[in-house]
Amino acid sequence: MINNFSMLKDTVKNKFSQQNILVIGDLMVDEYVTGQVSRISPEAPVPVLRYRKKSMEAGGASNVANNVHALGASVAVSGLAADDFAGRWLRKHLYEMGIDVSGIIAEQNRDTIVKTRFATKGQQLLRVDNELTEEINANSRNAILAYLKEHISGFSAVILSDYKKGVLNSGEFVAEIIKICNENNVLISVDSKSRNIEAFKGADFVKPNNLELAEAVGVAIKDEDSLNRAGEEYLLRSGAKALVVTKGAKGISLFRINQERLDFPAAEVQVYDVTGAGDTVISTITLGLASGLEFSDAIVLANLAAGKVISSVGTAAIRQDELIKAIVREKR
Repeated sequence: MINNFSMLKDTVKNKFSQQNILVIGDLMVDEYVTGQVSRISPEAPVPVLRYRKKSMEAGGASNVANNVHALGASVAVSGLAADDFAGRWLRKHLYEMGIDVSGIIAEQNRDTIVKTRFATKGQQLLRVDNELTEEINANSRNAILAYLKEHISGFSAVILSDYKKGVLNSGEFVAEIIKICNENNVLISVDSKSRNIEAFKGADFVKPNNLELAEAVGVAIKDEDSLNRAGEEYLLRSGAKALVVTKGAKGISLFRINQERLDFPAAEVQVYDVTGAGDTVISTITLGLASGLEFSDAIVLANLAAGKVISSVGTAAIRQDELIKAIVREKR
């Protein structure tokens, strides 16, 4: 049950569209090859997939941008995509959606990241990753910083989307981005799989899942006490202003310095595919905070948004009108 129904609905409907968000991170393409399996190959004990169709979707940091756009805000992306088929498709796809792609750069000898999934009847058979995960070079980092400095005054928030695929591998680079945002009073949020959490000093919030939290601080999370120890350790070491931990079916926990942990239950829905749920959470919370919401209300919205996304198959994004409908349903 939502107590702030009218305020949340008004925020999503009227204030989200006033925000302009920059997403910096690992841009990817999710490719899906689907078909029918009716026999096993005589060459090896593997299923033969009879090809039916292929589709492509924006993944990684690209999906974060897609989520922000679907929720009604303006959005720009900065990261790497090569001048190859996948990179050209990604630029064109994002541009046609209305996303600013002028911050996307190419790096020599580095292909666009593509994750190809082969599936039948909703069952994934195989995933093939084409990726280079080494740190991007100094020229690429400098180009991203130059883009950020030139356009920072036009953004209400910056999201760092780090899948450990190279763009945000450098702690010094991440720290410099956060420093620029702080100097310009721009909200900065981080979704990172990195263990180099000291680089997050000054971030408005960081959003690991519970497994990433445990790995980052070396604390096995088995119960409420160990969750508290891990969260407090993460906050202390990272220097972030807040920590948002996603826990799957157990919901979301919020940690802040010298405050009690707050817990928010997940929406009760039928789970079909959790792909991209974390992207939805950080997009919704960032937009909520940039629009003037308190953390608690922004997380309530994020739980509703994530509930919608995991009820769909594939890399999905919740639209602004769908989130409003979810708020209305919760009121009943």
